[in-house]
Amino acid sequence: MVETVPRRTIKRAVDLSSMHSITSDSLIAMNRDDYQVLRRAATRARLDRKPRYVCAKCGHAVYAPRESRTGQPYWKHHPGAPQACPWWTGTPASVETISAQQFDGAQESPLHAKIKHIVGELLTNDRRTVTGSVVVDEYLIHENGRRRPDVRANYDGVPLVVEVQLATTQIPIIVQREDFYEMASIRLLWLTWNFEPPTNGRLLSSFEDIFYSHDKNLFSMDDETIALSKEKQDVVLRAFWMNGDAWRSKLVALSALNWLDGGRANAVPSQPPWHHDFLSRWRGALGEKGTKWKERELLFSELAAKVEVPGGDIDELHALDVDALINCMLSLVDGRPVGSRQQNLVEVLNSFFNVERRQRYLRLIRTFARLTNREALFDVESVRRKVVQAREIAQDDRQSVSGKIALALFPEIFSSARRNACTESTVIR
Repeated sequence: MVETVPRRTIKRAVDLSSMHSITSDSLIAMNRDDYQVLRRAATRARLDRKPRYVCAKCGHAVYAPRESRTGQPYWKHHPGAPQACPWWTGTPASVETISAQQFDGAQESPLHAKIKHIVGELLTNDRRTVTGSVVVDEYLIHENGRRRPDVRANYDGVPLVVEVQLATTQIPIIVQREDFYEMASIRLLWLTWNFEPPTNGRLLSSFEDIFYSHDKNLFSMDDETIALSKEKQDVVLRAFWMNGDAWRSKLVALSALNWLDGGRANAVPSQPPWHHDFLSRWRGALGEKGTKWKERELLFSELAAKVEVPGGDIDELHALDVDALINCMLSLVDGRPVGSRQQNLVEVLNSFFNVERRQRYLRLIRTFARLTNREALFDVESVRRKVVQAREIAQDDRQSVSGKIALALFPEIFSSARRNACTESTVIR
C-alpha cells in the first residue's frame, strides 16, 4: 500500500509592501474584513503580475484561499513554486481550468441562462430603463478590453451591468470584472438566485467576495421578487446583510439602491454615513447650555477638515457661531428645542436671530424650515420682525462655510428638494 505523505503547509508569508511577516496562525485569526482586504490585494497583485505576498521559505508568490472543509484561510503557493520548498503546497489548478470544470465543459448552467433572460425582461419593463438599451449576453468592448456581461442596460440615465452569480466563481474573475466596469464608468450589480443565509455562519468564498463588493450586502431574486417586479414594472430585489451575527433581509427596488464609489451598491450601509455618526456624537455632547466645550473642540476639528475650512481653522467655526447654527437646524428637524433652554421653536428662532452675526443665516434657516415643514414659524409676528432686520444683511450661499456645513450634515433633506424639483427658492444659493 502506498503511504500517504502529509502535505506540508506554509507557516509564514511576507507582505512585500511592508516586509511584515504574517503567520498562518495570524491569518486564521484575522477578522473577515481584514481577510477580505488581504484576499483582494493578493488577487490584484497576481493579475498585475506583481507578487504582493510571498512564502517566507522560498520567496515565491502565495495567496490565501479558504480551505473547503473548514472555511479557514491558509497560505498556498501560486503555480510554479519550487517543489524543493520545505513548505510546498502542491500545484493548484488554474482559474481557467476550474471555470471550465464547473458545468462539465458547458459555458453556463440552464438556470443561469434562464435567470439572465428574466433580468433582461424585468429591466425592459422598468420605466427607468432607456428604451432599447437592454442587451443580454453580448460582448461589451471598451478601450481597456472587453467583457461579456450577463445583462446590460442604461438604467436611470447610467450604464448598468448585472452579473448573475450562481456557481463558484474564482476571485480573480470577480476582481477583473469589477475593475473593468469601474474603469468604464459602468455600474455593476452582482445578483444571486434564491439566496438562503448559511445556518453555520459561513458563506461560500465567491458569495463572500461579492458580499464585500456590495459593502457587505447580497442581492438576490426569487419567485416573489419576480412577481413584484412584473406587477410594479420596477425591478425589485431582496437585499441581505448582517446585524451582528444574525442575517437580515428586506425587499428593495433597484432604483432605491445607494451607489458607491467604484460603481457598486448597497441597500444597508455597513457603517453609518459620516453625517449620521457626526450628528449622533454632536447630540451626545449637548448640555443645557449647548455643546460641551471639550467635545465641541474635537467635533469642530473634524467638521473643519470635512468641509475643508481653510487651514482647518476651528476659530472660524467659533466666530461663525456654527454650534448655534447646527443646534437651530437640529431643532427644526426634531420639532423641539435642541441644545437650548428655550421652550419652543418660536423662542429658538427669536433667540437665534437676536444675535446680529447670525442674521446672515436667514435664507439658509428659512430654506431649511421649508424643507422640514416648519415654514409656518416665519408667520409668527415676533419672528417676522427678526426677518425684516436680517434682510438688510448679506446672506451666506451654498459655497460659504455655513452652506457647506448644512449640505454636509443634512444631505438627505437638501437632496430631497432637488429630487422633487422644487422651486429655486428651496435650495441654498
